[in-house]
Amino acid sequence: MTHQVTAHWTCAPCEVEGQDPEHEPSCWNCGGPVTVTARPVVPRAHAASHAEAA
Repeated sequence: MTHQVTAHWTCAPCEVEGQDPEHEPSCWNCGGPVTVTARPVVPRAHAASHAEAA
């Protein structure tokens, strides 16, 4: 089974959160740096179905 690491992050100035498959994500709102809060490893099939639901 193939796995994917997804970065969960928060941007304090914008008060937003996100998930990104990028190793060094940036804020989708301001484009600035973010604080990565977790890097869970999930099966790639689960990551793809989660992205389609969004």
